[in-house]
Amino acid sequence: MMLSFTTLIQEYAAYAGFTLAWVVHFRTALSYLQTSRIVRRQEAEVSAPNAGKPQTAVSVVIATHNQADALQRNLPLILEQDYDNFEVIVVNNSSTDRTEDVLKTLELQYPNLRHTFTPAGARHISHKRLSLTIGIKAATHEWIVITEPDSHPCSHHWLSVMASHFHDNKKMVLGYANYMEKATRLSRKAVFLYLYHQMQFLPWAMRHKAYRCHPANLAYRKSFFMEHKGFAKDINLVDGAAELLVNRHSTATNTAVSLHPDSKVVCEGPQSAEQWRLSRTCYIETRRHFVGTWLYRLAFNLKQSANILFYCTAFIAAAWSILQQQWVGTAMVAMLFVLLCLLKINWFNRSARALRERPYHLSMLWYEARLAWWHVCSWCSYKTAPHSRFRRKAF
Repeated sequence: MMLSFTTLIQEYAAYAGFTLAWVVHFRTALSYLQTSRIVRRQEAEVSAPNAGKPQTAVSVVIATHNQADALQRNLPLILEQDYDNFEVIVVNNSSTDRTEDVLKTLELQYPNLRHTFTPAGARHISHKRLSLTIGIKAATHEWIVITEPDSHPCSHHWLSVMASHFHDNKKMVLGYANYMEKATRLSRKAVFLYLYHQMQFLPWAMRHKAYRCHPANLAYRKSFFMEHKGFAKDINLVDGAAELLVNRHSTATNTAVSLHPDSKVVCEGPQSAEQWRLSRTCYIETRRHFVGTWLYRLAFNLKQSANILFYCTAFIAAAWSILQQQWVGTAMVAMLFVLLCLLKINWFNRSARALRERPYHLSMLWYEARLAWWHVCSWCSYKTAPHSRFRRKAF
């Protein structure tokens, strides 16, 4: 009698645990729908970007180092934006390739392009931060749009859509950016990871303090940058310039987010698994310097935990019901498991399509399940990396 009672308790515990995990993960998976809803709303609001309104003058700032080929490919797509009043400032950070020649040639074709340089003797501070600071100070307009030399907008209305969020109470605008997808496993993984994270932190920035941004698609007020002394607090850090700028100065009211497809920027992806690993390792160092992010980190970790708990409890409940030959219970567990997986794929794909990314099928579940493993691997790489990788030697 005691054995059957114990067995009954274990059976109820297995089913109850799975049911609870299913409900919790159902609620967290609903966040995949947020992005598609925001995109639909912004498409309705910005159906004709800035129609009938005077366009705000904009300065686009790009810091580059030995990326002549990327500039030759991408700069014309920025310089040919359908926008009345904008300039592009490229800061050449001691490049030794054809960068100077490329910039001089393009300046002959585009009167709104000009370039400057970073002093070669600046050894003890982040060259990226110094280059961006020089470019922002050289800008003649209040609104600055920061992007990367290996990136280009997907539409001629990129600046128009970003500028539609330049309201009086806004100090910064965060845009969506991702890698160009190629037919390789590395490219698909990298695109998914950026897509997944931006589907979390960009909608979050519309209701709370922004957690981070993508450095290839950010608009910022010059006066706000100067008021907060720019990158002064993190001048020795090698990476994370734009992300820390946003994290330190964002509030729940001064930040706008543009998820309209025409404001999307695409970047050239990592060339090797080592390069991708290094970028994720550098992000961990950047994350150490974030402030006021405990609420976002808590929400994100709860979503990750709910995902793992869902798979674990589904396996336990299914295994128990099979061992006990409870075929009705097995069928119910399998049905609920498949239902939630199909819902997740559908919700995720609706947001992916809204952002003009390719849809995912069963691979979405595989990548989602591996997120925790990727994060653990990145943390281990960070712990074994030399300190000099993340900081320049102080004076």
